[in-house]
Order: sequence, then structure tokens, then C-alpha cells
Amino acid sequence: MKVNNGKNLFVKNILNALSANLVVAFVGLINSFVFPKILSVADYAYYHTFTLYIGYLGLFHLGFPTGMAIKYAGKDYDSIEKKHYKSELLILYSIIMFFFWAFFCAFSITKNKMLLYITLVIIPTCIIGSYKSLLQAWNRFKEYRVVSVILSVSIPIVSLGLFFVLGELTGDLYIIVYLIINWIVTFYVVSNNYKETKDVRLQSLFLKDNFLVGKVGFGILIGSYINVLLTSADKQFVRWFFKDSEFAFFSFGMSMQSLMTVFIGSIAQPLFPKMAETDFKEENINMIKDLLLIFGSLSGVAYFGASFIVNCFLPHYKDSLNVVSIYFVVFPVYAVVSCLYVNLYKIKGMTKQYISTLVLVLVIDVILNFLLILCFKQYVMVAIATTLVYFVWFLIGIKQFSGLNLTKKNIIYLLFYIIGFFVITKMNNYFIGCILYVLYILVLIRMIYNNYFSFFMKYLFLEGRK
Repeated sequence: MKVNNGKNLFVKNILNALSANLVVAFVGLINSFVFPKILSVADYAYYHTFTLYIGYLGLFHLGFPTGMAIKYAGKDYDSIEKKHYKSELLILYSIIMFFFWAFFCAFSITKNKMLLYITLVIIPTCIIGSYKSLLQAWNRFKEYRVVSVILSVSIPIVSLGLFFVLGELTGDLYIIVYLIINWIVTFYVVSNNYKETKDVRLQSLFLKDNFLVGKVGFGILIGSYINVLLTSADKQFVRWFFKDSEFAFFSFGMSMQSLMTVFIGSIAQPLFPKMAETDFKEENINMIKDLLLIFGSLSGVAYFGASFIVNCFLPHYKDSLNVVSIYFVVFPVYAVVSCLYVNLYKIKGMTKQYISTLVLVLVIDVILNFLLILCFKQYVMVAIATTLVYFVWFLIGIKQFSGLNLTKKNIIYLLFYIIGFFVITKMNNYFIGCILYVLYILVLIRMIYNNYFSFFMKYLFLEGRK
């Protein structure tokens, strides 16, 4: 009974994370069509300049909340030592405030309005991001869903409301709405932490445990930023070597791919605390790898949705479908890398291996991009280079983690999946192609991973009705 409860909780956590990320992805998709229509080109570019800078602000907590998330992963919030937690919060807030005041001083000198916006968003970005990481670590995915949905839905709704009332929406007003919503959520997070720790005695800040939390978190932070370089390298290469129109097609293809990574993240988020539990057995790692390969291949269904949108609403972006198909074929391997490998690096304390692997993968990616671009002079080659790099990382992980094996079933499944994906996606009728693809993958799962297929059918039709 305890095992079933654990499985059910894990499934519920996945569904909670998936539902939150589904809303975020849907709102992001709507935003990409609506706001370019109501903002001027200059205002739209101005807002996206602001969001571009936000992506770099994760540095300003120095990875301390990441270390906290690793420390608390798989634990229940009510069982943690609140005096330690209170001291960690004080350290975290002190780090964030240091960078806030540093940027405020820079603004005081330059009087740059964009710098003011960036200064004002540092505290909300770092605190909300830290809080969401801890919610994942504690398996509190209902609260995680609430925070994610509020942030993703409130900003466009309020902005659209202002547009209908005022008759226009400027880039500055859009940014101000973003700041206000984020500050409201930040106030909730800080006040909630204060209520839960105000009567708790503050532990010394200069504990060895706090130092270790910061050390581990900073190492993971460095790795995460190298990963950011890896994911942004593609667009940089296309920007350097190809025309603006080709860059636009490539960027659109990457935006379709990024929407799908949201669903992959729905598995990674609840998987981390589950793997961190003391009763998690290493023999389960191979099972998780197989399930992620299956889940990643099923994600390929989204290609046909992207094809439908492009053909019906954005026909001038048809050339981007070549990039989309190449990025989508890597999802089984990408799921294993992002959900399993990255979590294993954290849980097993393999920070040095994580960083060195990322550096190696980044170097391989750069070399492959240069070679393929020089040889073929097509921007599609950049997507192919990245796809090959993830397959290389997949093989590297097999060697790095003890107990993890590459089986004949894995090789056969991936081989037939890749062939089937490219053959079926070449069909002109995306509706028939989608049905055929689903049937093909289900037959492939039935033939190669029959035990998992039977388990899911049983859970879907028997457990799901209870």
C-alpha cells in the first residue's frame, strides 16, 4: 500500500507540474501571436530586450537556493529544521540585496531607464525562482502550480485589460505590469516565510552546513550557465553566418522546440525529489531511462501540431519545419539528459563532472557547427550539430553513471524511432501523419518495451478508474 501511495503521489506531482507548465506554454503561445499585434515594433523589441536581460539574473543568488533545493530534496517541509532554514533565508536575501543595491547605484549614476527596470526586477526574479525550486524539492507541486499559473496568466490579462481601456499598450507599460505582478507574488513569498519562521530562533549564519550549501549550489549554477551557452549557441551561429530571413526561420523553429521542453521539464521537476529519497534504488535508474526514451518519443506528436499551425496560420514560416523536425527527433535523448543525467549530477554530488561534461559538450558543439556550416552552408546544419551533440552526451552519461546501461532494446528502439519519425513527418497530410505516428510509436513500444506498455495500459484502464 505504501508503494502504491508513493507511485500515486509521484504521478500526481507530474500531473501538477505538467498542468502548470501546460498553462505557461499555452499562454506563451498566445502571447507570441497577440502582443506583436498590439505593440509597435519598437515597443515589442524594447520589452523583449528587458526579458532578455532577465535571463541573466539567475546569477545574482550565487546558486544558494540551488544548494538549498539539493539539501531538502525529497524531504517534507514540516520535518526540516526551521532554525537552519531561517538562517539560509537570511543569507539568500542578503546576497540578493547586495546585487540590488549595486545595480541601484549604477542606475543612480547612469540614469538609464532600462537599468532601473532591471534593478527593480532582480529581487522578484531571484526570490520567486528560489521559492519555486524549494517547492519542487519538497514535493509541494500544488503550490508550485498556483505560483506558476498566477505569474503566467496575470501579466497578459492585466496588460490586455489596459490595452482595451487605454486604447494602446506601450513597452514601458507592459514592463511596469510585469514588475507589479512579480512584486505582488514576491510579497506573498516573503511574508509567508516570515510567518512560518518569526518565532523560530535564528541559527548562526557561519555554519559549515551553510558554506556547503553555497558551495554545491554555486557549482551547479556554473554548470547551468554553461548549459545556457550551449542552448544559445545555435542562434548565435545562425546570426553570424546566415541572412536575417534564415535567422527568423531558425528562431521560430527553436521557439516551437522550447515549448516542448516545458513538458519534458514536467517530468524532471518531480523526478528530482523522488530520486533524492533515501529509499530510491539504483536499479530503478535504467527503468527511468527507458521510460524517458518512451516519453520523449511520444513528444514527437507535437511536431504535427506545429506543422498544422505553420501551414494554416504562418505559411511564410514553412521553411522552419525542417529545423523543427530535426529538433523534435532528439527529444527521447534530450529527456534522458535533462531529466535523469542532470538530476544524477546533483544527487550524487558530481558537480565537477557536470561542469567538465558541459564544457566538453559545448566544445564539441562549436566544432561541429563550424565544420557543418563550412561544408554545407545551410542553417539547418546548426540544428543537426546540436542533435548530434545530445546523442554524444547521452553516450557519455552511460559511461559516467554506475549501474546505467545502454541495452540492445535502447539501440533498436532509437533506431526505428528516428527512421519512422523522419519518414512519417514527410507526409503532406499532418492529420493522417499524426494518427500514423501515434500508432507506429505504440506498436514500437509494444514490441520492444512490452512490460512498460502493459503497465501503462493497466494503470490507465484499471487504476485510473478507482
